[in-house]
Amino acid sequence: MAISSAVRDQSPPRLKGRAVIGNTWEFKQDRLALFSRTFEQCGDLGAYKVAGQYMYLANSVELVHEILIKNGAAFEKTERFRAFGRPLLGDGLLTASNEVHKRNRRIIQPRFRTAAVKTSVDVAARVAGEVAGAWSEGQVVDVRREMVKVVLGVVGRNLFSRDILGEADELGNALTDAIHGFDSQASALIPLTIEWPTPANLRYRRAIERLERSFHAFLAERRAQADRPDDWLNLLMEARHEDGTPLSDRQIRDEALNMFMPGHETTATALTWSLHLLAKHPDCYARLLAEVDEVLGDRPVVLDDLPRLPYTLQVFKEAMRLYPPVYYFSRQATREVEVLGHRLPAGATVVFSPYVLHRRADYYPDPERFDPDRFAPEREEQLPRHAYLPFGAGHRVCIGNHHALLNGHVVLAALAQRVGLANLPGHTPVTDPMVTLRPKDGLPMRVTRRAPAPATARPVAAEGCPFRAESD
Repeated sequence: MAISSAVRDQSPPRLKGRAVIGNTWEFKQDRLALFSRTFEQCGDLGAYKVAGQYMYLANSVELVHEILIKNGAAFEKTERFRAFGRPLLGDGLLTASNEVHKRNRRIIQPRFRTAAVKTSVDVAARVAGEVAGAWSEGQVVDVRREMVKVVLGVVGRNLFSRDILGEADELGNALTDAIHGFDSQASALIPLTIEWPTPANLRYRRAIERLERSFHAFLAERRAQADRPDDWLNLLMEARHEDGTPLSDRQIRDEALNMFMPGHETTATALTWSLHLLAKHPDCYARLLAEVDEVLGDRPVVLDDLPRLPYTLQVFKEAMRLYPPVYYFSRQATREVEVLGHRLPAGATVVFSPYVLHRRADYYPDPERFDPDRFAPEREEQLPRHAYLPFGAGHRVCIGNHHALLNGHVVLAALAQRVGLANLPGHTPVTDPMVTLRPKDGLPMRVTRRAPAPATARPVAAEGCPFRAESD
């Protein structure tokens, strides 16, 4: 669209920074504080400077709509994200250009939405039970590590029909190294491609090799099977382009890792913060335990139970409001764009921070307070559209959003049946904002075994189950 002369001089306000380096040091040391300060001092759209480039923080529902919905075609994933994410994620949905993303999502999404939802519930309940079953009374466990194990187990079975709990620690470490490597490159003052033999790059390359080794072994094993299970890997193997040709092995590899890495990392992080917040708020924890005991007793959770466990889902959603795993993401303008009276030049990088957006008091009164009832159905309906952004928005909204909510809902319920978890006295987790918003150095918590509740009746199929196949 043409930019009028009246708008051309209305560039967004800029945050003050140091000479030459701008706000780069703040970004490296405390990017959550930098995002918050940019909003506080510059308003809904403000700029900060990192590595010689101005970044525009957009922090209102109106800007989310204008940039990600109305003008979504004019914004791509940033060149830096795509360059440094490609060694790990290839040209999968997360890193692909808009054109490739649209084509590939059209192939994958219809089947992904309906892929074994009931089976996913059964798998999540079973894996959570297996992991929690190994904890003993009074044991201190690193909940972050254990939730990675749970979600890797769930994703491994859904994606590959493989029990990978035995190698969950090794794969989890590889994924952590990959995340560190990507973050180190993407946030560097002087970015170096993966070919440079820096310590971070060497770890990144080893992590990618470890993940690819597992994937190619899984794929070779699958190709040798006459009777293939109906899982996400099979979905990719059976997918066809519009001309009828199948996806190449490289495309299958890219999309599988795009499901595997973000799918485990974000859900495990959200579950970790959920359990910390429950332990910090005993009244909320007691309410969740009472709901689970009343509905489930000592039997496994099944799909039709989920509408009868609303508070459990509210807890998970509120934890993702306060600690959104993807706490920031960015887009790059492919042309000059006018946004609500401001001019964004071609090449401008626009940053969205769900962490800061979710703390706007006009959207969420008393925003620092943990209050799962914000997501009771009648209150959630009153939220402004796009005020809740844990999965992004627009044509590149996370394809796995429904599965993430499903798995979080089920795992919290399955854990609540078996154990209680308490924060250690004197230990306060510190956020470690890298690619995702992990707690720094894990999250130690103490286990209390729970006696099985009295058995309840089998569930009656409920109308409107929120995890049946649905569209955005």
